[in-house]
Amino acid sequence: MVVGAVGVLYFFTAARDIVIGDAPELITAAVTLGVPHPPGYPLFTMLGHLFSLLPFGPVPFRVNLLAVTCDALTIAVVFFTALRLSRSRPAAAIAALILAVIPTFWRWSLVTEVFPLNNLLASMLIYLLVAWHEEPRRPGVLIAAFFVAGLALTNHHTIVLLAPAFCFVLWQHRAVLRTRPQLFAICIAAFCIGLLPYAYVPWASAHHPACNWGNVSSLRDLIALIARKSYGGRRLVGTASYMGGSPFARIIALCTSFGPVAGTLILLGAVQAYRRQRWYFWFSLIAFLCVGPLFAWISNLNLATAPSALFVLQRFFLLPQVVVAPLIAFGVLLIAEVITSSAPTLPTRPLPLVAGALLIVLVVSVITNYRRVDQSRNRIARSFGEDVFTTVEPHAILLTTGDGVAIPLMYLNIVERKRPDVALIFLPLLPADWYLRQLREGYPDLAVPFDHYDGQRQNLRGLIEANPGRPIAIIGTVPDKSLDQYYWSYQRGLVNVMEPASRQITLSEMASDNEQLMERYHPPSSRSINAESFESEILALYAQPASRIGQEYERGGWKKEARAWYQRALALDPNLPHVRQALARLERE
Repeated sequence: MVVGAVGVLYFFTAARDIVIGDAPELITAAVTLGVPHPPGYPLFTMLGHLFSLLPFGPVPFRVNLLAVTCDALTIAVVFFTALRLSRSRPAAAIAALILAVIPTFWRWSLVTEVFPLNNLLASMLIYLLVAWHEEPRRPGVLIAAFFVAGLALTNHHTIVLLAPAFCFVLWQHRAVLRTRPQLFAICIAAFCIGLLPYAYVPWASAHHPACNWGNVSSLRDLIALIARKSYGGRRLVGTASYMGGSPFARIIALCTSFGPVAGTLILLGAVQAYRRQRWYFWFSLIAFLCVGPLFAWISNLNLATAPSALFVLQRFFLLPQVVVAPLIAFGVLLIAEVITSSAPTLPTRPLPLVAGALLIVLVVSVITNYRRVDQSRNRIARSFGEDVFTTVEPHAILLTTGDGVAIPLMYLNIVERKRPDVALIFLPLLPADWYLRQLREGYPDLAVPFDHYDGQRQNLRGLIEANPGRPIAIIGTVPDKSLDQYYWSYQRGLVNVMEPASRQITLSEMASDNEQLMERYHPPSSRSINAESFESEILALYAQPASRIGQEYERGGWKKEARAWYQRALALDPNLPHVRQALARLERE
């Protein structure tokens, strides 16, 4: 019943389309049997491909259902873990349901991501360890735990942070393991078997799919992909501007992600577990400290750089939430126990009362957060991608930076074959030699004049001049200075067109051109976006043409026209401080 209720909730609020983030890339890899960004996520990609073959709904929705299924099953495993520990079905049900409707957990259960599968495998691992602790003479349970650990490692590396808690359980039963040394060898073999999905990566890469990160063709390439060397190994992101900041801000963000109800019950549950199941108290504490505060500390992500930094980090809060969720059942039991001792003459048992009250709180939480979490009507990524492709001219070369911008375009271009005449180039990958080879394979009509891009002698100017007559459009920042003296950037809707320095375009022509494009666009409402995600960057891009034209009019002394265009930019995106400053400046003059 618990799983059914959660499954229905997740199904109706799941995204029906691509959304901003990693989802379009992961869907592209799943549909085409490709290789997404490091560490390659082979287990997820294979399962995602199976879901893409479902006989109903659009392709993105089918793959999104993998996330729905994984987290609904996670709730089931958490229920059985809590039941095994607390021996109380109502308390276990409340624990599972509270986890299911924590807004962060709920939201990431609705879109294609690797984290729901990580949640499922982690919850299974914890359940197997709890079961083996209760019956250490059952070797099959421990062998299964090692296999699940290996399998989980082929999906997401954060599972290794559960190793200290895993070792704690093994240490508790070291006497049993000491008498059966062959068992440990079998467990290691099971762990290695769990790693077999990584064999998918070289197989898939050999078939040259359109989405093929790293172009793995050797054991060295595979190790580099798994080790995430292109990101710097231990870095969460590869962008230097996102790194640094206070680790305490990240830990506070982790703790507040639980919410007051779940957070209070977890703390109470920790007290009760210490009294009743002390080994589990220490197990959950070690596990939480490693996957939660420790990871938040070492992730080195600066939450002050941009709202989207928290969006990147939030996905890693799911594993800590899964780890401590069974403690909620202990918290429910402690409250019932306190009520019993305080009111021994109560005419009814307190546990059903506590469970019923918490169920009401859960229903209110679902109603309150439904519209904010619901992704079923989210078409921001698709609308943005289609508007960009509407903007660029035939046979253009489109240069992009930023995952929020490039990945929706990649999905539409590869999976749905929109604008196959456009050569889509992701600028941050240009320094990777394997990417240059893929560009030649994917776009036979694109001339790539070098085998290694260094931004100096082998630069963007060389790429542009090797493709004469092809329009050049850019979204984002140009990575080198080779174009500065020869081209200038013309704002044409959502893109910047690189025009020769000799060409002149009047301001009235620019305004008319952008006016026509903006009338055809489908910008999201500022109230409908998640301001903490890359959606805010997309909204800012829609407002950029109006802002740029306002600047040009202000520079020319046309105050009335500048004010109108600035106001138009704010109507699209109210969160533009430089535009507000410009309007204030015009009012003072």
